[in-house]
Amino acid sequence: MIAFWIAVIVGVAVGVVYITLAVQAFARVRTEVLASATTDATQDLSGDDVGDEDGFTWKAIAAVIFSTLVIVLLGVGSVFWYLPAILAIGSSVAVVAAFVIDRRSTAL
Repeated sequence: MIAFWIAVIVGVAVGVVYITLAVQAFARVRTEVLASATTDATQDLSGDDVGDEDGFTWKAIAAVIFSTLVIVLLGVGSVFWYLPAILAIGSSVAVVAAFVIDRRSTAL
């Protein structure tokens, strides 16, 4: 039961930071888009040059494989029911880190 309460506390803390940074990033992007629209610089917002240089395809395939593995493990034993919560908190921490890295890169 103590693991549950630890997960709840960590999850709430990560959730608050996640939502705060997401709202700030949304407001920053909105400001940039509106500024681009007023100066007719909409070419900067084009997604035509987006490619698969970083290998998104293999990352997506690996994510599907690991998601399937987690679902299979859930059926194997009750101890694996902690896995989705741990993975959800872990992915939220990764997104928070991405928000922080993005904020630092735009501040420079």
